[in-house]
Amino acid sequence: MTVPNPVGIPYGGTLPAGASGIACEYHGSTFNVLIEVLKDIDPSSISQFTAHFPVAAASVPGLGDQAQSFSQALGGGKNNQGVVATKGKTLVDITATATPASLAQIEDLVSQLL
Repeated sequence: MTVPNPVGIPYGGTLPAGASGIACEYHGSTFNVLIEVLKDIDPSSISQFTAHFPVAAASVPGLGDQAQSFSQALGGGKNNQGVVATKGKTLVDITATATPASLAQIEDLVSQLL
């Protein structure tokens, strides 16, 4: 899969004092991937991300200190999938829409970014 260069986007929420983050969007003509990496953030902030999942979250055992994922069928063999996880005071959130990536591949990338 070939993707365009990432587009840096401003963090859409308010970060707590001392926290920092980066968000990049990879937007193609038929797919979209959003990657957010936040540092020095309270791990309980994971609930702010899972609250925006379009379907019920599922626990992902063995990924970071805690992790949740979702997978939503979009039709035509395409899915909207996402994983958010924390390790210490680092939080990684990835949402992939209409990509050929499996949920396991997204989990693996989250693990590498933690």
